[in-house]
Amino acid sequence: MTKGHRMSEAEKQIMDIIWASDRPVTTAEILTKLPEHKAWKQNTVITFLARLMEKGIVSATRIGKAHHYKPCVTEREYLQLETKQFIQDVHRGSVPGLISALYDGGQLTKEDIESLKKLLEE
Repeated sequence: MTKGHRMSEAEKQIMDIIWASDRPVTTAEILTKLPEHKAWKQNTVITFLARLMEKGIVSATRIGKAHHYKPCVTEREYLQLETKQFIQDVHRGSVPGLISALYDGGQLTKEDIESLKKLLEE
């Protein structure tokens, strides 16, 4: 995924709803599942969905008068791509650089370190 394919925070909120569904969802369903503090109008959600389609993150099928949106990328796949891009952008592609920054910043607990050791041993 290139930087141009990364999601905005608003697009991610919509994708969280789509990923949480076990079937394709309509714009109306997305609107009902948005947090109460989000007062987006239908056209706003449609604009975000159009952007997600352009990025290849969702696809739509028209059934009757409504479009039904489904993910083209799983949440796990997207998180892996975002993490890879973050490591590339911030740590020049260095995973040890990322871990060192977390350690030096005091953000790794002893439990985290033990979990990392176990992962590396597998």
